[in-house]
Amino acid sequence: MAHVAGLLASAVVSAVGNKLGSAIGDEVTMLWNFKDDLKDLKDTLQYMEVALKDAERRSVSEELVRLWLNQLKNAAYDISYMLDEFQANSEPASRKMIGKLDCFAIAPNITMAYKMKKMRGQLRKIKEDHESFKFTHDNSSLISVHQFPDPRETTSYVIESLIIGREKDRMNVLSLLSTSSNKEDITILPICGLGGIGKTTLAQLVFNDAQFKEYDHRVWVYVSQVFDMKKIGNSIISQVEKGSQNLDTRQLIIQHLKHLLQDKKTLIVLDDLWETDSSQLNQLKLMLNGSSKMRVLVTTRSIDIARKICTVEPYMLDLLDNDMCWRIIKQNSGSESRADKAQVEPIGQAIAKKCGGLPLAAQALGFLLSGMNLSDWEAMCNSDIWDEPFSDSTVLPSLKLSYNTLTPYLRLCFAYCGIFHKGHNISKDDLIYQWIALGFIEPSNTFSAIQLGEKYVRQFLGMSFLQHSKLPKYQSHTRDSWKPQKPSDTGPQRV
Repeated sequence: MAHVAGLLASAVVSAVGNKLGSAIGDEVTMLWNFKDDLKDLKDTLQYMEVALKDAERRSVSEELVRLWLNQLKNAAYDISYMLDEFQANSEPASRKMIGKLDCFAIAPNITMAYKMKKMRGQLRKIKEDHESFKFTHDNSSLISVHQFPDPRETTSYVIESLIIGREKDRMNVLSLLSTSSNKEDITILPICGLGGIGKTTLAQLVFNDAQFKEYDHRVWVYVSQVFDMKKIGNSIISQVEKGSQNLDTRQLIIQHLKHLLQDKKTLIVLDDLWETDSSQLNQLKLMLNGSSKMRVLVTTRSIDIARKICTVEPYMLDLLDNDMCWRIIKQNSGSESRADKAQVEPIGQAIAKKCGGLPLAAQALGFLLSGMNLSDWEAMCNSDIWDEPFSDSTVLPSLKLSYNTLTPYLRLCFAYCGIFHKGHNISKDDLIYQWIALGFIEPSNTFSAIQLGEKYVRQFLGMSFLQHSKLPKYQSHTRDSWKPQKPSDTGPQRV
């Protein structure tokens, strides 16, 4: 729960910062003469927000940092409530004639000034405590992502003998690619699933299958969160035509791709696609649509992206079972060669259940357990491993990437789900009403709060943050009373 508390603080501060920005631009702010005060609050929040990533990391093991995060979160809530009250009092105040002496108009102004002063003092104290922790500030938002190599960049190379549990998926994807009914257009098949579930590994297995080794061209492109159409196009060209120069315009890139790939049997893998804009994805499809002999495999975490880019129904990658996770842990921990193999095996099987079916998690745990003695294995098994920092692992950063792409209000809604234990069945409607009651959903001119809640749930399901619960056909309401449960009535389940 400590990690969830940190994420919640980050989401609240970000959302309230946006709310302050809107309030500063409001015309009624000028009437109340609080514009400078609100700007000071916003600047203070922004100053501390750049340290929240380090604070979230340290809150797992440092109680004082966790308390500081809670103080900051509560202060942000207080600012939000104050702004709501400020807005509520703005309309009647705006009807008063400026300069007219009216005790009923002056009273709320004095009250608000007192609250503003108190709030600024509270936030100033939190800022002083923040400085004493010497947090590492995250300035990544100010630095171009193009300046540094992406440590998550993938390649097509894989040691197939080390891959466990994906042979059936490989055969399924190969079958879908080879039996596609598209006669005139390219075949685009997305592989979709949670971060760490093995989408890239499956794409590597398909890419290296003997079926495609006779193709004219095989191309692997790591797309990443930074969607750059020219970079994708030039990467394909450079792998097909050795020694080619980067082309400057999309027009030249598309023309050259059509010339190179026309009537050529080509396999292209676009790994790690995050772009959500439909027009951009349509432009990507247009750029690739040079031959009916082309097969394109896309990996993405989002079912919405998968459905926008696909010409074949997306392939949803399932979690591994506990036995598969244990096999991965054994492989990476070296448990088979241990003298106490018989003792560590049942402990390791229990640890495998904590992986949640994610091969990346099992792999990281295997490395973590290698070299540990029996008592360390027992301690790992009995602890809440997901609340512990994996200093040498890419699991948590990998999973958190999906979280970081969410808007502040979506972050709030998802972080709230952390109050439910893993695997808890949540009524969709109840969850949405709780989000609305807590002010996590801001209705727009286009959507009502309930419609937005439905949209949020669909997005969380699409990113595998939530999954449809698998309730029995009959659900018990009392010990002796059973009522049919329609599949459509089942709510999301926290994963």
